[in-house]
Amino acid sequence: MTVGQDGVTAANLFDTQTTPDGTTALAVPGAALVAALSGEARIHFDYSRWLPLFFSLLSPVVIGHAQLHRNIENFMRDRPVRIAVSTLTGIELPTVLGMTMFGLRPIPVPGLASVTDAIAALRDNQVDVIQILDPQGSAETRTAIEALSHDGYPALFSLTDSVPLEIGGQRVPFMHDVLLRENHSALSSLLYGAWTALSAAAALDIGLVLPMLTPPTLVAEWRHACDLAIDSTDIRTMASGTGRKLLDATACTGPLRQMAGDVTSIMALRRWLSTHLPDWRMG
Repeated sequence: MTVGQDGVTAANLFDTQTTPDGTTALAVPGAALVAALSGEARIHFDYSRWLPLFFSLLSPVVIGHAQLHRNIENFMRDRPVRIAVSTLTGIELPTVLGMTMFGLRPIPVPGLASVTDAIAALRDNQVDVIQILDPQGSAETRTAIEALSHDGYPALFSLTDSVPLEIGGQRVPFMHDVLLRENHSALSSLLYGAWTALSAAAALDIGLVLPMLTPPTLVAEWRHACDLAIDSTDIRTMASGTGRKLLDATACTGPLRQMAGDVTSIMALRRWLSTHLPDWRMG
């Protein structure tokens, strides 16, 4: 019953107070995993030990000024880019880090958590880039994104290729493909490994998991129930209509491993954050 703003509270309680007796599962959003990757002090859970039952994945999209789109293609190094974020280490962190991958200088602008606020800030020239987590989740969001495209604010890329995106009649490229074309050397960096984990975590719409050491027979019952739910007509219609990719327990293994990242890359991410957070906090 206690979720908190980004799922961290529930995840902490799940890891510290849940008995692995098969009676309690956790529904967790990607924001909690992004917070864990960033090394926030309030994190007391280890999601790499959870037993996945079901994942719903999104393809978050990054939108910016048309001028920035041209700058990315021309690879203008160290150009400052203002990015709308909820908090400095919030769900938009993969977009902030992604701009570094292109050689740009990200400047997070916090306090813009909603789609409406982010779009308004972009149109008012308060920011240069926004990240929309759930671009196909509602008719209002889809309409707003199409309007941005027509008004000179194109989609720069999607964070993942979980669900193909088309905006303004054009296929939205996956960031990996854009980076491969514009700055392929970044693909071998430790920060790219961290970005891969962050983007995979941010793309988690919701994950249903059990604690480690849950009896195998009960795990099997949960997984069977989730398989039945995924195969239901209503759930599949909802998923296809709102840009979600549904994964059963077996298919969750690879994405969960990607969301966890590797120790070396995560340490590089935290060093990068420790270097930049003081300047970001000063505005």
